[in-house]
Amino acid sequence: MAEYDPTTNERGCRWHFEEQKGGREDGPNNAMMQNFKANPYKSLIREVIQNSLDAVYNHDEPVKVEFSFSSLTDSNFKNFFELEKHIKECRNYFNTPKANELYWEMEKCFSRQSIKKGIGYIRISDYNTKGMHYDPNSSDSPFYAFARSAGVSAKSDQESGGSFGFGKSAYFQLSPISTIIVSTMTPKGEFNFEGVSWLCTHRYNGIKVNSVGYYDNNGGYPVNEPSNIPPRFSRTEPGTTFFLLGFRMEDKDEAIKEMIKEVLRSFWYAVFQNKLEVTIGEIVINRENLDEYMSKYFDNDIDDTQKSGYLNPRAYYRAVKEAESGNLKARHFRESIPLLGKCSIYLIKADCSKDKMIYMRRPLMLVYGKRTQTSYGVFGLFVCENKRGDEILRELENPAHDEWKQTNWRNSRGKIEEKGVQALDEIHKFRQRCFEELFSNSQETALEITGLEDLLYVPEDLLADNDESDHSLGNPTGNVKDIGTSITTDINKDGVSKKSDDDGANIGSVKITMPGSYEEDTTNEDGDLAGFRERTKRPARNRGGKPRAGDKFINTKIQNPDGTYRTYIPVEFRVMAQKENDKHYHYLLIHAPHDIIEGELELITSGEQSDDVVNLETTDNGSIEGNIIKHVVLEEGRNTIKILFADNMHHAIKLKAYENI
Repeated sequence: MAEYDPTTNERGCRWHFEEQKGGREDGPNNAMMQNFKANPYKSLIREVIQNSLDAVYNHDEPVKVEFSFSSLTDSNFKNFFELEKHIKECRNYFNTPKANELYWEMEKCFSRQSIKKGIGYIRISDYNTKGMHYDPNSSDSPFYAFARSAGVSAKSDQESGGSFGFGKSAYFQLSPISTIIVSTMTPKGEFNFEGVSWLCTHRYNGIKVNSVGYYDNNGGYPVNEPSNIPPRFSRTEPGTTFFLLGFRMEDKDEAIKEMIKEVLRSFWYAVFQNKLEVTIGEIVINRENLDEYMSKYFDNDIDDTQKSGYLNPRAYYRAVKEAESGNLKARHFRESIPLLGKCSIYLIKADCSKDKMIYMRRPLMLVYGKRTQTSYGVFGLFVCENKRGDEILRELENPAHDEWKQTNWRNSRGKIEEKGVQALDEIHKFRQRCFEELFSNSQETALEITGLEDLLYVPEDLLADNDESDHSLGNPTGNVKDIGTSITTDINKDGVSKKSDDDGANIGSVKITMPGSYEEDTTNEDGDLAGFRERTKRPARNRGGKPRAGDKFINTKIQNPDGTYRTYIPVEFRVMAQKENDKHYHYLLIHAPHDIIEGELELITSGEQSDDVVNLETTDNGSIEGNIIKHVVLEEGRNTIKILFADNMHHAIKLKAYENI
């Protein structure tokens, strides 16, 4: 039923939440948003611009993306403000502490004081893009993928307006009322408009309704007549505009600063290549002024940051800029490698003792940065320029697009895709060749051993590429904490060593364990060694100690109650305790001998007098049953698992690892 009303600013648009006649109820928790919750502005910039670059229309011109800020008033959009009633009903329907907390915050956006100012929003528009085609019968058409599906991705090779799978959660994360309006126009003159609100199952006017509602004047379906689209939201040229509703205007200055820094971190190379121009508020970032903004927002040309995802881009920008200007300290290497096709590496010598590379693929967005095991004093950029290679590397990314990992790409049988392993190996060998050529006339030599960083006692490497917090390096005290047997480490602050303090230390205890980790007699009924054992003699208190190899591992097959079998795995592991927001987390750094699809970890805590079993509360890999983590996935080599014990204390940990076969 058409609801178009030309006499109102919103053209008769209103909210449509369909009756839920059965099926699953959706609660207040949205798992899709968890990938982006910690860094919402960073995630938004990366998702938005990547999708725009994926949908470029004219490759001879830069894509333009604009971020601006404004507000809606209830006098002009009365039907939109009816959303407040749905939000109240969500809180009443579930009536849990989580629902009360979440929906009370949403209701604040509709308070009388807020309404006088209007509901703020972030407006995001792109230009020189393909817009978003809508096919009501095709769930992978771009507009359908964004507005009317969850976890469905529209690929750019289908002439999409980017890819909208889990990444669209980054848009909703920046809306305190979890509500987005999207308006798009394609080069063929197709228009699509609709508002979307992600809430939870609730009752409205006595009827149970679905969790997702739509704002339109077309009976709950996208509006495709341009004259029926409210003028505030209409497009006049190809591209897409998003309105992220509920933005607090008092956060505007901070938001602009964070957005600018993330554009410079993640998209400087696209700007440098004149593929991208970004406007944030009144500030325009393009190739002509890129150098100016790099110098303004980042202090120097050395990337010595440890916080994952927050690197200093100036070092890598300088590598490209100097290589193209002919500076002898910088080089540009370009090869067509077998699987990935044409790829480039830029390297520059710097006045430091660390080597660090950043990695990009064809959209020219930063994926991640990582130190190498060499120490020439070099910063570098790897970029894959080939479409076929880009598709392969895309498969290796996680939903947040900040890593390439072979375990992210599996076939229908759950096995790691061989192409992914081969692609990462090609990148590694290409990088080695470039380093060798760069230093071919130098007296300096360095040996790079793949996987070496997994075995060395280097605390900064343990968390620098995995955690979102800054970490300071400390000095071993030689003491042993009373709560366990791990050697403690103090934190250096302004160059001054401080004593260990359970409440104040940012980084807690560290323990390195070679194969052999379980002290008690764990032989099975047949007399075979069941697991690993560590020599029970502990290092003397106040004298530190060394990691020791344990007893020889014996591969023993054990039958599970359901008739399946499991076998013990010889793994080397390290443990680091980290206090975060009054929670004592442990990071298990496990070095697996091969890929493990269905693993199981049993954790025993080691005390002063005896070992104990402490149940686990959280893990980011697998599922918890008491002190056991089941369904663990490990890749060959280094793996990091974050856990929290139910007693919220630091522990020295002994570990037994199994693989279900």
